[in-house]
Amino acid sequence: MEEQTGTEKVLEEQKETTQVEESTLEEQEETTPEVTGAETDAQNNAPDVDADAAEVNTDEGQDSDEDIEPQVPEKPKNPNAKWYILQAFSGYEGRVEQTIQEKLKIEGLEDLVNEIFIPSEDVIRTKDGKKRKVNQKYFPGYVLIHMELTPVLWHLLMNVNRVSGFIGGTQKNPLPLDESELETIRSQVNERFQQKASEDEFSLGQKVTITEGSFGNFSGIIDEINLERRKLKVLVSIFGRPTPVEVEFEKVKHVVE
Repeated sequence: MEEQTGTEKVLEEQKETTQVEESTLEEQEETTPEVTGAETDAQNNAPDVDADAAEVNTDEGQDSDEDIEPQVPEKPKNPNAKWYILQAFSGYEGRVEQTIQEKLKIEGLEDLVNEIFIPSEDVIRTKDGKKRKVNQKYFPGYVLIHMELTPVLWHLLMNVNRVSGFIGGTQKNPLPLDESELETIRSQVNERFQQKASEDEFSLGQKVTITEGSFGNFSGIIDEINLERRKLKVLVSIFGRPTPVEVEFEKVKHVVE
């Protein structure tokens, strides 16, 4: 038997290695599941998932959650509260309300007061041909409070700057306001009673006659209307010159032409 040369031995080993690899590949093909044509079509038709789009949708969901503001629970009403009238310095009603709210918070007595109400209305006035909005108080110097008036709260209110006391009853034992009276006031505010009254009663440029005082029987033209003071400024002719005269609403009458 002829001995194999070194080259022949190498060639034979390579052949054996190739046969082993082919055998292994055949076994793998036998174990690999066969993919049907329907499955191939389904894979081809499957929609592509865009990673960026997925991230955008996630962000949108987070934004919508952030947009939802938490609802603040409404303050419970005190069932024992009644309406009282507090007298304050005229022109300081708003400041008195603010001070009361601050003191209630500091003392922890907010549950005793349901509402502080200053009846007022924005009225449009015209002066020198220009219109301006003025907040007109219905009852200057009065502050209405819906509260359970305890001794502690009474002392707190009496120590508020620019408060002189209660209206109705006595200072130690004030009487509450009737609910029907309060509803009448609210109705007037809602219906803009002050604005309608000023428009119906007097108007700028209207001719009137003064009925009382030094200028009684003088006629003139309304130049200015002061609803808060219930006074008019009437231009009357004195020695041929228009002279402004201040007169109360009740001391003039309309001139019928």
